Amino acid sequence: MTTTDGPRIAIAMRSYNDIDVIRGTLEAIRDQNFRDYQLWNFDSTSSDGTIDVIREFNDADHIDQNDPKSYNPGTVMNDAVKRIAAGQPSAEIIVFINSDATPETPDWLERMIAPFEHPEVAASFGRQTARPDCRSLFRKDTERAFGDGSESAKWVHFFSMANSAVRRSVIEAIPFETQVQYSEDIEWSYRLKQAGHKIEYVADAPATHSHNYTLKQSYKRMYGEGKAEAWIFRRGEMKPSLLRYFLLPFGMEVLRDIVWGIRTLSLDALLHTVPLRFVQKWGRWQGFKDGRVFYGID
Repeated sequence: MTTTDGPRIAIAMRSYNDIDVIRGTLEAIRDQNFRDYQLWNFDSTSSDGTIDVIREFNDADHIDQNDPKSYNPGTVMNDAVKRIAAGQPSAEIIVFINSDATPETPDWLERMIAPFEHPEVAASFGRQTARPDCRSLFRKDTERAFGDGSESAKWVHFFSMANSAVRRSVIEAIPFETQVQYSEDIEWSYRLKQAGHKIEYVADAPATHSHNYTLKQSYKRMYGEGKAEAWIFRRGEMKPSLLRYFLLPFGMEVLRDIVWGIRTLSLDALLHTVPLRFVQKWGRWQGFKDGRVFYGID
């Protein structure tokens, strides 16, 4: 999978203050069986020593920094694609990995790019698993969303850029939307699917990636995702009613949590479910309502 002009694979890693985990991620990439790639780092001017670790693993001309105060994920991703195209014109496939998403096996890269042997495949995304310190319900959510892919296949749409790959020609033709601050990967991949491109889920290319959000952080994140969903699904894919968007999802999630908590003997899940799910679903509903106003959607 090489060309005479250089590596066909580019790896783009975004980072921001991930000193606790980035070394493990960089080591996992360094130790991949598939070696014919170039690594590109895009750091949001980390202040915790993250950039110093990056410099141990990569050359200065493959490291870019952006301003976190004006951070927009779509802008950063589009700029990353342009930077790679200019610096590595042989790159046909760009593999995106967050610095806090650590590949779990030495054949991760091989498996991530394997679907591109088929010309109809435009993008792939890999499984994510929770870190050992992940709280019970966030662990449950990670496994439900990813796992073998059977559950998320039933949803309107699902994708994650944190552990993914894309044909460069496709992402240049269909760049990221810069109007949204959250769920830019959902918005982008949904447009990909609507354009007729094929996206493959790669369950055997896992990366360890999870967060323990506080209730305040959970509300902020879900509010942002709800606001983004107002734009992404502006053609009526989501029902904008209190019942369908808040009450039913809240009730069903709590029921799933209780069943899971009993089955796994998780007291943390049983105690955490009502406050967490209320904050998540209420934040998403509020964000969705505000997003419809913000984007002028009737």
